[in-house]
Order: sequence, then C-alpha cells, then structure tokens
Amino acid sequence: MPAETLPGRLLLKPRALGVLLAALAFQQSTMPTLMAREWYLQGVVSGLAVGLSYGAGSLLMRLVWALNRVLDVHPRRLTATELLWVRGVFAGVLVVLVTLTTRQAVRQHRWTAERLGVEPSSPWWTALGIALVTVVVAALVVLLARGLSWLRHSVTWLGSRVMPRWASATLATVLVLWVVAYAAQTWVYAGTLRALNEAFTLADTQLAPEHPRPESERRSGGPASAVAWEELGVEGRRFVAEGPSVPDIVRLGRPGARVVEPVRAFVGRRSEADVRLRARLAVEELERLGGLERGTLLVAVPTGKGWVNEQMVQPLEHLLHGDVATVSMQYSHLPSPLAFLAETEAALDAGQALVSAVEERIETLPEEDRPRLLVAGESLGAYGASAAFVDFDDLLARTDGSLWVGSPSMTRLRQVAEEQRRPGSLQIRPVLDDHPEVLFANRPDDLTGRPRAVFLQQADDAIVWWDWSVLWRRPDWLAEPLDPSVNPAMEWYPMTTFLNLAIDMAVSTAFAEGQGHMYGTQPTRAWWAMLRPEGWDERALAALLEEMAEIERPR
Repeated sequence: MPAETLPGRLLLKPRALGVLLAALAFQQSTMPTLMAREWYLQGVVSGLAVGLSYGAGSLLMRLVWALNRVLDVHPRRLTATELLWVRGVFAGVLVVLVTLTTRQAVRQHRWTAERLGVEPSSPWWTALGIALVTVVVAALVVLLARGLSWLRHSVTWLGSRVMPRWASATLATVLVLWVVAYAAQTWVYAGTLRALNEAFTLADTQLAPEHPRPESERRSGGPASAVAWEELGVEGRRFVAEGPSVPDIVRLGRPGARVVEPVRAFVGRRSEADVRLRARLAVEELERLGGLERGTLLVAVPTGKGWVNEQMVQPLEHLLHGDVATVSMQYSHLPSPLAFLAETEAALDAGQALVSAVEERIETLPEEDRPRLLVAGESLGAYGASAAFVDFDDLLARTDGSLWVGSPSMTRLRQVAEEQRRPGSLQIRPVLDDHPEVLFANRPDDLTGRPRAVFLQQADDAIVWWDWSVLWRRPDWLAEPLDPSVNPAMEWYPMTTFLNLAIDMAVSTAFAEGQGHMYGTQPTRAWWAMLRPEGWDERALAALLEEMAEIERPR
C-alpha cells in the first residue's frame, strides 16, 4: 500500500496500530477459558492484555517510522478534518466491536458457570465492571511503559552530548533494560519473596489448638518421636494430628481382619537445612516409629508448605487395615503458588532425596521383610516426586505403585508420556503402548483395569495445563477434540490464553470435587484399582468413598 494514501498514513500512526491490537487483545481475553472467575479478575487479565498489546503495536510502528526516515519516505500528512473523520470512524467501529464481543463472551461464559454450578452475574453489570478494571490496569501498564520511555530518552539526551546520538540511544536502551531487569529481580521479586518467606517461616512456628500434639507412639511429635513438635511446621503438625484411628479402620474394614495403627512420619524444614540430611532424618524417624514393620511404605511428597492431601493417605490406611507407614518432609515454608514460583528446585531435590533415602534403607532389609514401596504426590509434590525417576521403566522397576494428582506440565514423567503416547491418543489422556500399567485418567470412570501408576489430571485443571509455551504456541489439548468438561467455545490465542490460564490456576480450588484442581475421592478409587486389596468389593469401596468425601480440603 503506498505510504501517501490515507490508509497508509493511518497504518503509520503508532497509536492507531496500538489501539487496534489492544482491541483485538481485549476481545480474545474475554473469550471462554477453563474456569469461571470474578469480573475483576477478568478485568485484570484483559487490562494486562490490552496494555501489552497497545505497547507492542506502538513499538512496532515506531520501528516503521524509523525505517521510513532511513529510506527517506515521507507520507502525506492528514488535514485536521481528515484526521477527525478517520479517528471518529475508527473509534466508533472499535467501540461497537468491543461491546458486541464482550456481550458474546459473557453469554459464552455462562456455559462454564452452569457446569461449575456458579450463578452468573448480570451480563451488563459484568461487562461494565470488566471494562472499568481493564481501563485502569491498561492505563497503569501504559504509564509504566511511558515512564521507562522517558527514562530512556533522558539517558539518550545525556549520552548524546559526548557520543553520536545513535550510539547514545543504543546504550540508553541497553542500560535501561538492564537496570529494570536487575531491579525487578533483586528488589521486587527476590526482596518480596524474601519478606514473604520470613513471614511464613514465622507463621510455621505458631501452634494451632485444633491440631494437638499426638499421644500415639506411631506419629511424629508423639512420645516415641525424636522430632521436635515445634519444628514440624503448620502442615506437618496437621498431618500427624489427623488420620483414622484403629476403631475407625475397624468400622469400615473387612470383618475379622487384623488391624494395626498406621504410622505417619514427618520432618519439617527447620529440623535440618540440608535436604539429604533431612531425608535421612525422615527415614530414621520412620524406623523409630515402627514404619519398617508395616507391609507397605508410602513416600508422600507434599506441596509447598508441607501439606499432604489426606485423600491420598487415608484411603490406603483403610484399604490396608492400617498396615501402612507414610513418610514425608517439608521443603518450603511458602504456600504452593509462591513455592511454584520460587522453590521448584527445592521440590525436585526433596522428592529425589526422600525416595532415594527410603529405598536405600529398604534394601538393607532381608528380601522377605521388605515392604511394598508406593510413591504419591499432588501438584508441586507430584513434580518433586517425579525427579526420583528417569522414565517409566525406572518408575515401574522401583515402585509397587504410584499416584500422581494434578501434575504440572513440567513434570518429567508427564512430558515423557506425551512424547511417547500412541498416535491418535489425546494429550489430556495419553495411552502408552509400551507401558500399559500406566494409566492417565480425566475422571473416575477412566480408572479401569489394574494399573501400577495412575495420573489423575482433569481436563479443566489449569494447574495441569498451564505452560510457558502456551504464550506463543497452541498446545495439543486445544488443537485436539475438546473434553466435555471444557467450554466448546474455548480457543487458543497468543498471550491471552496464557494469561487466562494463569488466573484459572489461582481459582482452581474454589469449586466442587471433580472440577479444576479438586480431585476429591478420586485417589481412593485410584489406590483401589492399583492394589485391589482382599475384602474390598464395590460395596465396601462405596462406603469408603462416602467416608472420604467428608474430608475437607484446606482452603
């Protein structure tokens, strides 16, 4: 298109392309995603998308302007009347398009709200609230960008007094970017995490009256324990204070079965800074509490603060009539969302160290006295536990069963499964021809056969499907036929899908069982499918599921 034409001149206006991309980003950001969310959260996503897209469009056209100057291209200037008409028509079209797409998006979101059992808000009020928050957030993003631009221009002006302007501008750009990156990493990111870590470390020392110190000799913190009660952390104390008693197990178990008290061993991060020594302490604690006398050992790698999902542990304690010992250890004081950002390496180190330490101790026992080894983890805990295994051959050779609940996309074993899955099998439920003992399940009905490793990953769990690559590439699960639990209007868009999934992660535990990151009693079904313990038929399993449904997940 000739630069002298009216459309050519319009396209060479930086703000015009920026506004166009911002409107497109707004429309894409309001499209359906995995979970329902409050209008203000949608506004934050849309505001970020709008602000970043406006900046990208403006930057791109400034580069075009610079190229025009180099090529000595001079587009005709618009008259005041032409400019007024062009801007008026342009603004009017955008307003109409944004209004219509927002209304359409609100209607499409109703499908998700109804599936999740959420009462949808008034479309008009929701649209208005989203628009207002979008404007505020986008304005903040643009103001920040302009502040950085002003800083760059100032540095360029100072440098141009002693060097050519092109050299000064280049140096200013590099210098400003470096200062911003350094400040963001050192003062904002690291400083904030340091302060939060100190706060949560202090909170870990506070004793909760609802979780009293156990009197059992089979629990860490109890009379036979060498681990200080205060050092277990909030979630560690919760873990050893909860769980079924022997009468509870007898009530639900097979009549006449021999019942023993389950063992629960836990070591907090305060007990030992070095992760390998902490793992060794956990194994020593396990042995001290009589864990090696049980027929089954469960290595449970926790989430951020040390939380172990009771839905992963209690079913085993019932199904095996108490003949099981669970060992776990804390690797972070931060809640899972923050640990996901700051301490993923700590999760990997902890999972590898704990599984290895338990294996080493088991191997010292006479072969006929060695207990079965099970491994389990949820979310960041599943990611950490996966570090102990190279591939599925390694996993199946070293364990008698494993359960992986809501594993993040960077989990090694999940990545291997997606790479090696049978052609035609979906990313959300890969089928491994070489390892039929490995089962990926999206819902309870998928738990069939006699697997030895089960991956529970619901199709609408954003913690499972969020990945950095979604920023620029369509994932297979959105290119393949969508699962019935995913809004049929959901599509992939660069950047905006990534931002929407990030918000979906934040709200993924706000809904009922079977939705988002809420797996409820599915671990019970998974353990039953893997172990098929004697005396546990479908009727007995149904009674256990009813009991496990009463367990409340901490919010």
